[in-house]
Amino acid sequence: MTKWVNKYWLEVIYISSVLCFVGVFALLSMSEYATTMSQGLSESVIRFHVLANSDTKEDQLLKENVRDAVLLYMEPILKDSPSIDETRKRINTHLEEITQVAEQVIANWGKDYSVYVELKHEDFPTKTYGDIIFPAGNYEACRIVIGEGAGQNWWCVMFPPLCYVDAATGVVPLEGKEELKENLTDEQYEIVAFQADKPYDVRFKIVEWFNK
Repeated sequence: MTKWVNKYWLEVIYISSVLCFVGVFALLSMSEYATTMSQGLSESVIRFHVLANSDTKEDQLLKENVRDAVLLYMEPILKDSPSIDETRKRINTHLEEITQVAEQVIANWGKDYSVYVELKHEDFPTKTYGDIIFPAGNYEACRIVIGEGAGQNWWCVMFPPLCYVDAATGVVPLEGKEELKENLTDEQYEIVAFQADKPYDVRFKIVEWFNK
């Protein structure tokens, strides 16, 4: 009897060990997958991030006006950029001008808020832009902070240029999606592109969970 019990527990311990090993291996594999996907996305896009002074209606409207003025200024500069490196170079070259554009809008509104503009990496939560969804992660962004920067923010993608969504449909134009697809792997594109038949892609959830 004792021999049988010992054999039983040895089998239980063995099976448990195997299951633990498989679980740890699966977890490590998912972690590596999430890191690879997140890094790939981070290296393929440059985001545009505008933070309002506060959440008052006036400050939020001011933020939108700063956004529109900067996008209008930067559109012809970035329009024919052939690569993310070139886009980064052009943004860095025009940081002073971007600051001046923002300052002019703020002055026109009769405000004396400071403006801070920089190109840097920062952590983002999961964000939806039109029908494109970017998982949480660390992304490079052209960041404009108005005043205290304590209000709701606005963001889009400067490279590939996705800062123009069809207001009527809330959908990123086909041209923008094609440029995004050209700069991502097929798998990365499938993760961020919303599809009605599978809105909760398992791969997206893995990347999102490991980057929280």
